Amino acid sequence: MDDSIKLLTPEQAIAFDTEYIDEELFGFVTRTLSAYLDTPEEAHFLDVGGGNGIYADKLLKHYSGCHVTVVEPEACLLNKNVPHENKHLKHDLFQNVTVEQEFDLIQFNWVLHHFVSDTYEASCHLQENALIQAYKMLKPGGMVVIFENFYEGAASSDRPGQLLFNLTASKVLAPLTKKMGANTAGIGVCFHSELYWRKLCLMAGFKQMASSHCYDFGNLSPLKKRILQIENQRVGLLIAVKPNE
Repeated sequence: MDDSIKLLTPEQAIAFDTEYIDEELFGFVTRTLSAYLDTPEEAHFLDVGGGNGIYADKLLKHYSGCHVTVVEPEACLLNKNVPHENKHLKHDLFQNVTVEQEFDLIQFNWVLHHFVSDTYEASCHLQENALIQAYKMLKPGGMVVIFENFYEGAASSDRPGQLLFNLTASKVLAPLTKKMGANTAGIGVCFHSELYWRKLCLMAGFKQMASSHCYDFGNLSPLKKRILQIENQRVGLLIAVKPNE
């Protein structure tokens, strides 16, 4: 199976140069850290696909003694980071990152659905491997925090994510899906239901998980939702904790 990752073009990447974590969503993060970390102000965070570093700056401001490593493959986004003595930048794919220390938290903010390959199955394998890699990079008791768009099918099936991948990954359909608003047209995007993300975390070695509902979203017509077999679209926060050894 070819699990090579497909990258967005620079033009596509720039379209995602925005910060989605507002004050309300950041509250989900701080409450989570307070519940699971003894000293978050001394923690080491890894922000995967951290782009322009605005989210890292929020962590550094809120937890004045913490350290944040930002991993970003797109140089034009990484170069927008404001320097900080406790911020460490890595221009690379997460899959290629080597680090010397373990982390208290590894965060994926609407990033994992961009880990795509040539097929849906290979894309799921990429995502699983990323979570396995994150598990290995965490301290005992550390956690991954995942913000994602959950696409729920009937009985929490993952069918909508598979259909969306097939549509957005198709180069033949790229002109059409681009007109319909798909920024990833011709590359693909691999969304899942919450249940499927939990399954991937479990396969990566995580046993303790929790989630929070953030908000519902979506402006698809009833016909499009029926075609894509979507029952519900929502933004959720999923955390998975590495056992203490």
